[in-house]
Amino acid sequence: MQLIPFDQLAMMAEVIADSKCFGIQNAKQALALGILCQAEGRHIGEVGRDYHIISGKPTLKSEAMLARFQAAGGKVEWHEYTVESVSGTFTHPQAGSLKVTWTIQDAKRAGLLGNPTWQKYPRQMLRNRVTAEGIRSTYPGVLSGCYTPEEIADLNLPMVVETVQPIQIEAPKQLQIEAPKEAASVPTEAPKEEPKQEVPEQISAVNLMDRLLAEKSKAQKDKVTAGAIKRGWIQEGQTYRDLPVSIQTQAVAFPERFFSAFGI
Repeated sequence: MQLIPFDQLAMMAEVIADSKCFGIQNAKQALALGILCQAEGRHIGEVGRDYHIISGKPTLKSEAMLARFQAAGGKVEWHEYTVESVSGTFTHPQAGSLKVTWTIQDAKRAGLLGNPTWQKYPRQMLRNRVTAEGIRSTYPGVLSGCYTPEEIADLNLPMVVETVQPIQIEAPKQLQIEAPKEAASVPTEAPKEEPKQEVPEQISAVNLMDRLLAEKSKAQKDKVTAGAIKRGWIQEGQTYRDLPVSIQTQAVAFPERFFSAFGI
């Protein structure tokens, strides 16, 4: 594939970020993924289709992993696909065959069931784990060192957000006025103290839900808040902005699924 000049790549990244269709937070993230795509001989258009940014790290969707694995000559045979267990055999000419199984008990031992997505979609989450482990073990070359969004989210990594440092304003010092020597005996009026300027409080970090719901109406935002209270994610008096970090991360990673859960 012919390389796209950097300035054109940057313009495309701006469009991808401004569209807010792919869970990418800003143009820098889209551009970084675009450069990664070019290094793999792929078009920047695959950024939104195949990748997610989770906790500041690029991740490759499990469906994209499987598609690349099969395109590279790999095969998978599914044996079991239930909410309790998912297993499949992954085969590639350069690695032979490997059977991988993930059960709900494996997820419990790994401490993953506290994630709301695991509770709602256990079968799909088990499948994603089997897919990632099977491909990484038999033909890791198609992964480009990436993990799935589910793997990164389950690591409970801290969210990477941009913060703005507060401007520290020093209050003016009180002026010291000395009386002239020839008039030393004349009392002078004490200078008035200048009012101190208040130091602004630190600007808070950007809330992911504000960005995700930026184009939604107030009624839709209230609908998310009411649904979150009903599900027990937040308490009465709180809003969608108070959702736990793990749920905010999943919402950004899978916006369509998040909105459909609330009928939006």
